[in-house]
Amino acid sequence: MSRQPVSKLKQDGKETAANVKAHAGAAADEISDLADLTYEELKEQLALVKSDLAELTEATKKAGYAKARQARSRARHSGRRAVKMAEDGYDYATDQLDEALETAETFARERPAMAMGLAAGAGFLLALALSRR
Repeated sequence: MSRQPVSKLKQDGKETAANVKAHAGAAADEISDLADLTYEELKEQLALVKSDLAELTEATKKAGYAKARQARSRARHSGRRAVKMAEDGYDYATDQLDEALETAETFARERPAMAMGLAAGAGFLLALALSRR
């Protein structure tokens, strides 16, 4: 073998090594760029998630306030209805008591002797019941 082919092989080997080194460097740069891009994409996705979470929290808070307002409104309505029913009951009882007193007055005017007898009998029974205690 002659010397030239060996030197030619050395030269080809050096050129191939330089080519491999250049391609490896380019590949490393591309991987680095890809890693940077992926990191940036992850940061953007994380920012979107944070934003969505903030919006969800705000929406939940607003929904809670709305439910609280509805509950307060229903409670006020129920309270007003209960007060109205109590007032109606009071008015009914007052009307019944007035009617009973009017009936008793009419009875006492029409039959005074019987009214006195009933009052005396009721007083006697009441005194008897209270004295046995």
